Amino acid sequence: MFNSRGEFRPSSVLRVSVLVALACATAFSAEPAKESTSNLPKVTAVLQLTHDGISKANLIAGDNDLFVTESPASGRVVSKLSLRNSEQVVVPAGFADAQVMDISADHAKLLVSHQGTSGEGEFWAVPIKSGTPQRLGDITGRYATWSRDNKHLAFVKGSTIFVANGDGRDAQELYTANGSVFALHFSPDGKRLRFSVGSTVQNTNEIWEIGIRGLHARTLLEGWQRASSACCGNWTANGAYYIFQVTQTSPSNLTTLWAVADHEQSGKAVPFQLTSGPMSFGNALPSKDEKKVWALGVRPTAEAVRYDPGQKTFIPLLTEVSATDLDYSQDGKWVAYVSVPDGALWRSRADGTEKLQLTSAPERAALPRWSPSGDRIAYVSLQPEKPSQIVLVSPGGGDAQAIVPEDRGQIDANWSSDGSRIMFGYYLRDPHGLNIAVVDLNSHKVEVLPGSEQLFSPRWSPNGRYIAALSTDFTKVMLFDYKAEKWSMWLSEPAGAVSYPAWSADSKYLYFDDLVSEEESIRRIKVGDNKAERVFKLEGIDRYLGPFGLWSSRMADGSYMFVRDRSTQEVYQLTLELP
Repeated sequence: MFNSRGEFRPSSVLRVSVLVALACATAFSAEPAKESTSNLPKVTAVLQLTHDGISKANLIAGDNDLFVTESPASGRVVSKLSLRNSEQVVVPAGFADAQVMDISADHAKLLVSHQGTSGEGEFWAVPIKSGTPQRLGDITGRYATWSRDNKHLAFVKGSTIFVANGDGRDAQELYTANGSVFALHFSPDGKRLRFSVGSTVQNTNEIWEIGIRGLHARTLLEGWQRASSACCGNWTANGAYYIFQVTQTSPSNLTTLWAVADHEQSGKAVPFQLTSGPMSFGNALPSKDEKKVWALGVRPTAEAVRYDPGQKTFIPLLTEVSATDLDYSQDGKWVAYVSVPDGALWRSRADGTEKLQLTSAPERAALPRWSPSGDRIAYVSLQPEKPSQIVLVSPGGGDAQAIVPEDRGQIDANWSSDGSRIMFGYYLRDPHGLNIAVVDLNSHKVEVLPGSEQLFSPRWSPNGRYIAALSTDFTKVMLFDYKAEKWSMWLSEPAGAVSYPAWSADSKYLYFDDLVSEEESIRRIKVGDNKAERVFKLEGIDRYLGPFGLWSSRMADGSYMFVRDRSTQEVYQLTLELP
């Protein structure tokens, strides 16, 4: 998966960048981008270079080799891929858990990160052929890069960028960003640094640049409509172009490569799209001859699992089915799910038999919910160029019907206990504002829940008495009590700490997925309390990042469901034409 930092990382937690389908197994002609013309940069062909199915990150180029971080079961290693014969070998780093960051100007040493005893990344110069690895000063951090002459080393700690000598000494603070900093690179002339900044609260990525002396910090693509979903760029060898990636999540997940002429040479320039699908690409690395770009691609595969807290293991729920967003009928005999990567809605027996596809392209489905009687399934319908709608479909198939046709993005269907009504909310960024609505399926009358303005992600308790919802800044869980007929502030948490809330069967607890606190965990809060408690720590799973984040849900017996990322990542070579 591409994580929020634009990498293929198996343990990603933050949740911006996502991927989609990989269309081929070897080589094919790239689909031309819509903006592409004869005098603009474009990709003409794509060739797959690796076939090992191992998670990868951080492509680096040598003379006749590529270096990439791979994550087999034994831990991260640096792998060398020959461009002459595609042979792959592991580069001995002298320590476990190695991640390649950069290569020296003479292509003799790799800049490698290693998690030290302090828990932070140490930076080492690792000889490619022979020799002893050398620690670069006593600095620690996450991301690091050398200037092209190796005179400077830039690295990141939290939200702060530091610049040191090439050997790691004399580190000086350069700039502190408002968000998580990653993917930094020196310009070819060494005068600037470009880097990406991710915001959990705003759910955005942006590309920034700053002068090497800490002056003139600015966003690179200000005013461009896709600027808030761009990250992870790299210059061509001559500095004429900067190639970066953009991730979209609607109507499907897709990460594409773009090029922009460097502003130092051509003034403010408009980005042009290099790839447009169906394959997703990230971590672009232009070649020295400016005729190729190496990149990482993905074949998305998801495995729905149930967590056994006693054994601390994850048990597959559907054999040989790539799926997310599971929901079981109340009698437990049937399950609805969304297939990955095509986003189709399916239903089957709980054991996976008697499968039936209920939707087809171009429609994509999400978050299905069985009615209490099991005669209908409500789900979020995503159509190109249209706002999402909650629709109903029979588990036997047939045409789906919108519950409230309108020009607003609907989400989060909740059935009433008798199946006569559905409560739902709207997308956080809906231009018409936010509220929570309840529709009577017999009379089609729609009522807005009083006081629900600027609230989203509603959850109706099984006994029908309570509704929990989130504030727009992601920090407050609000509780509506039908008996008292009023809202109250139930829980205050850091932004992003409450994800996919779910009521207990007895309506006494609200459970939620905490993605941003010290340890990723499932927590819960009791009605009447104002402090949450941890139910279990979540570890040992690489989670699949879908269009609505990291999905989770509770089963009727109280056990938790997650989606394990079984995607495979490979290295690709893109043939590039530059004017």
